[in-house]
Amino acid sequence: MTPAATPAVDPAPTPGAAPAFQVLDPGTVRRRVTVSPAMCGHNSLFLGQIGDWTWETVGALCDTDVLAAKNAEGSPAYLAFFYYRVRGSREFHLRSPTFGDELDVLSRSFDFGSESVLTVHRISSTTAAAAPPEPWDPAAFHRGPAPGCLHVENFNRWVSRREADSNRGLMAASPPDFHHTRLPALPEEYSPRPVYGRARSLLTFCEDPGKEYRTVAEGFTTRYGIDITRDLNGVGLVYFASYFSFVDQAVLRQWRELGRGDRAFLRRRIVDQQLCYVGNADPDSEFEIGVTVRAARADAGEEIVDVVVRDAHSTDLIAVSTQRVLWDPEEAR
Repeated sequence: MTPAATPAVDPAPTPGAAPAFQVLDPGTVRRRVTVSPAMCGHNSLFLGQIGDWTWETVGALCDTDVLAAKNAEGSPAYLAFFYYRVRGSREFHLRSPTFGDELDVLSRSFDFGSESVLTVHRISSTTAAAAPPEPWDPAAFHRGPAPGCLHVENFNRWVSRREADSNRGLMAASPPDFHHTRLPALPEEYSPRPVYGRARSLLTFCEDPGKEYRTVAEGFTTRYGIDITRDLNGVGLVYFASYFSFVDQAVLRQWRELGRGDRAFLRRRIVDQQLCYVGNADPDSEFEIGVTVRAARADAGEEIVDVVVRDAHSTDLIAVSTQRVLWDPEEAR
């Protein structure tokens, strides 16, 4: 479970444009964003930016200083990421946003009690000047994004360190000024809890991988040692977006093991990725990461990639990720 970084501040709106940041109702905010170089690319930058929007949304809606929150004992409390999902399409996916793109972001947070909060984002690749956004419909959101949109879910928990010099065994801790009851409730059928709970048990987010997919490769493992020059955030915890880099690095190593080229890897389209964070890690930690690749029985150009991250020494589960990837097998030859 990992906290996000400091939210970015959007520029002032131009005449006739929608404001850069609006609180629309007790559970919803809207942003107008121009994609900068620090927000995009074949890495975790855009995912980190969305995480910043989550912190900013919760802070604005719950009157909580998320960046400097304290628990009841006065120790730092962090709005740690526990579950993250981003969904797109072949035409507009995780790697699509690039320099100068205008994005319209509708963000909505839901009450999950004093220790947790769910925030969803509908990210559109087009921005209407001052037009009101379409109402947020949970059923439509969970059916999948419309063309030109990304749908993102962030489930966060408040945590604090048990020991000042350790990132292990983070404990639940909620700031007394976290005013969550003003947030709307989410219909139970859309709760992410059963989804990530099943993934922690089965080590995949795919409900029945053997039914629609055939195994391409399994049993591949690789190791990764925490890089203290890039993987830690400003409070010394492993940055939540770094976990996506851990996953991608392991997937790339498996990709090359299968004889596939780097250009084909860069042209992949990740149209759905889910990640459950089970724990954080100390700066001297080493991970053992396992990768399983399955291809759709009906389409060799669609694959499910499961990644399981464990502590290399204790074998404790650290994270579980599943990617749904579209690619052209002809490109790998």
